[in-house]
Amino acid sequence: MKRLLVLANPSSHGGRSGRRLPRLQELLPEGEFVVLKDIDEARRLAREASGYEAVVACGGDGTVNAVAGGVLANPDDALKFGVLYTGTSPDFCREHGIPVEPEKAAEVLRNGFARAIPALVANGEPFFCSMNLGMGAAVAASANRLRPKIGDFMGTLWSVLREVMHGRRYDIEVNGETIRNVAHMLVTRMTRIAGGLKVSLPSLADDEYALWFARDVSRLGCLKLVWNMYCGRLCGEVRVLRGKTAFSSRSPVELEYDGDPHGNLPAVVSLAARPLRLIVPGQTHSKMRLKR
Repeated sequence: MKRLLVLANPSSHGGRSGRRLPRLQELLPEGEFVVLKDIDEARRLAREASGYEAVVACGGDGTVNAVAGGVLANPDDALKFGVLYTGTSPDFCREHGIPVEPEKAAEVLRNGFARAIPALVANGEPFFCSMNLGMGAAVAASANRLRPKIGDFMGTLWSVLREVMHGRRYDIEVNGETIRNVAHMLVTRMTRIAGGLKVSLPSLADDEYALWFARDVSRLGCLKLVWNMYCGRLCGEVRVLRGKTAFSSRSPVELEYDGDPHGNLPAVVSLAARPLRLIVPGQTHSKMRLKR
């Protein structure tokens, strides 16, 4: 019996993911591959999976987010989650040390270990990288179009610079406190945001997450901020949060998380009820022993 359910999105990376499927199936014969029709199917199949040790997302950020969210909603709280990344911006994989090379990724799924990863929820939907307020939605939409053509780094960089030049600013309420003249705000537990951009965060406990924002900065100041983020330097303001956090705004502020737009504020963020059991390299956690 197959012990890995692999949910494959053939349209990831401009359709290149679909062309790689035969090779991935050769590398992971333990996997039962299902070619997805859409993202909603990925979420549903992961949520309903039964009799498997792990469900694996084979695709880009959207597929990772949908499948991982389905695993969290699955009644089997011992179900593990794995990644065969075939997208364009592997920040989630880099953050958790998961290789993107197919041969190495398959080996991790075969012999890796399960690590409990706290997940965040926005308006009832889990996300696993970052939730961005304001310019993030515009940057994500542009970068998603450009990355298949000019790569992860350049697609993200061009999109960020274009949005910085627009100079939009926002007044955002966080648990009733108005933070004015915000250039960008995000919620995350990860240091890697997108396409090489990083934020410097304090060490977070399992019941904590971070709010990062930049305010009262000029266009030139934003350019310096972007440079510092690419260098991984301390910049912006950081607050450590617990429990539920409510975000709202009097004027429309777009909401984006894990690379996809999700409408406008308001939003309520909290930690998911249980952690994600992520398959990673290493030898300090419960080993994935696939039953033959």
